[in-house]
Amino acid sequence: MKLITLVTVAAVATALGGCSFFEKLGTSKTAATTQVRPGISTTPVKTTGAGNLQVYVGSTTAPKATKGKSSKTIPLQVGDQTYQGVGPILTSADIKNVFVTKAGDRPALGLRVTPEGARKLNAEISGKSVKGKMVLASLNDSIFSTTIASPGAVDDGVLLMPMATLNNAKTAADIIRGNQ
Repeated sequence: MKLITLVTVAAVATALGGCSFFEKLGTSKTAATTQVRPGISTTPVKTTGAGNLQVYVGSTTAPKATKGKSSKTIPLQVGDQTYQGVGPILTSADIKNVFVTKAGDRPALGLRVTPEGARKLNAEISGKSVKGKMVLASLNDSIFSTTIASPGAVDDGVLLMPMATLNNAKTAADIIRGNQ
């Protein structure tokens, strides 16, 4: 009798565990399709325009007004997600060099920034309110790459912006350099 009870309890626990596993799997797939992932943009690199590069720092919540800073924000649309950004933080004038590289196993666009540009970007992404912030790169008024804002985003004067493909990174670098 005790063996039958033990087997029944184990079977019920396994069934309930399986249901919750498949429920979580279904929910996570739905969440992943609507969530913006760093480096993946639904908008390809826009090849027409003046090649004006702008780098923003945005958050899904509007920033609070602080002493000496404006609270006026710019809506930045990336897929289904809208970020609120103040800026742009960096422009083409803050970029010394642009190159195509890989960040780990992913393609990336490397932006070598001026010391002043690194200071401006680090000032914007450091502090207590860094949680939930993203660095957004825009070319010809279209966001083409996003990455999570972290205090070490500019490493040795280089900001790496993840790209969907190496070809997209090459196209963006050519446009920024004025080769296209």
